[in-house]
Amino acid sequence: VALVDSMLELQKKHQEARMEQDKELYEQQITIVDVRIDRLVYELYGLTEEEIKVVEGE
Repeated sequence: VALVDSMLELQKKHQEARMEQDKELYEQQITIVDVRIDRLVYELYGLTEEEIKVVEGE
């Protein structure tokens, strides 16, 4: 739940950011949180590395 709250806050800050540098920083942070959420979901469902590759389209 904390990661989702963090993601929502980052999305809001990204939309409100005026400087391109700030937007890029928020985009990087959003990507990091997104990967962490994905990994937790994969772990929750017990996905193997091969199944994760399928889900991620690799």
